[in-house]
Amino acid sequence: MAASSSPSPDSNKEGRLVQTARAAAALAERLTTGVAVLAGLSAGAALLLWGVLWWPLSGRVLSLLGAAVTFALLLGPTAVLALFYQGLRDLLALPTRLSDRTTRTVEQSTDAFRSVTTETPSGLLGRLWDVVTHIWALRGVLLENRALLVRYGVLLRFVNPGFLLLVVGATAATGLLVPGTLFALVVAWIL
Repeated sequence: MAASSSPSPDSNKEGRLVQTARAAAALAERLTTGVAVLAGLSAGAALLLWGVLWWPLSGRVLSLLGAAVTFALLLGPTAVLALFYQGLRDLLALPTRLSDRTTRTVEQSTDAFRSVTTETPSGLLGRLWDVVTHIWALRGVLLENRALLVRYGVLLRFVNPGFLLLVVGATAATGLLVPGTLFALVVAWIL
């Protein structure tokens, strides 16, 4: 029993953040194909239903406005599912990006530390120049990490109960839209 509670060798190598990202990526991998198929079905059904309802378009302004509003409403679930799909794809890539970024940051920090401790610049201007170059290198490291965090920070804003409810609503709307489109096609064919 004690062997199961000890940390695995892999958990010593990677941080908690990377382990959490790997778990989230495993879940995202299971959902990605299903969400892609659902988004495709939603788009196809929406376009087909819009075509049954509005094609051919008349030249009147109110008719064009109605067609545009209907088009936007019918493609709403597709847009939500496409955003969710893109978020899942980003989540799949997150563990690799975090590992790569962490490795590069550690290497850059180690190089900067070695250069400060091993090199002995000549005079005050040499030391001042080394301090400026190392601060500039540190700035570059921080900006690269910031860019990664900002990208995934935006992704995390979508992972909230409101957006997840919106995804569930888009899934339910697609579940109604596909049979509704088939029914509309049958009715249009009969008439």
